[in-house]
Amino acid sequence: MILQHWVPHGQTVNGDYYANVLKTHLRGAMRKKRPDLLKKQWFLLQDNARPHIAAVALAALTEIGGTALKYSPYSPDLAPCDFWAFPTLKRQLRGKRFSSDDEVRNATAAVLKGMSQNNLFHVFESFIKRCKKCIQCEGRYFEKEKIVGPVESSDSE
Repeated sequence: MILQHWVPHGQTVNGDYYANVLKTHLRGAMRKKRPDLLKKQWFLLQDNARPHIAAVALAALTEIGGTALKYSPYSPDLAPCDFWAFPTLKRQLRGKRFSSDDEVRNATAAVLKGMSQNNLFHVFESFIKRCKKCIQCEGRYFEKEKIVGPVESSDSE
């Protein structure tokens, strides 16, 4: 994982905000963790949320050397965050109570850090299967057919 970004309370996420996140936070995180990517063309898979497809955000992505991968509309079944990361977070944080935003951030960061490299490989294998299924279904939603990756264990490395 290259970047975890927390949106401040009350902040509206629009194209301008997201463009700023890309240019400052993502670029800075890449410079620290994956400087090799900044020297060549790289791709970002994101959904079709309005801030992600805003002209200002796409221009910012291009400015930092990235290209947005085309994403089938209405396909939450393709995004690894939707079919794997968020369910894993929910499973591991279910039933816990937090007294502050910092506690939530720390618990979430710990779960994300614990997601093993091996499991991430399986997630992207599942992503490829899902993309093929999306092509087969001509872009129609197919989540109900449950093409899912492996379940993340709580004791991952």
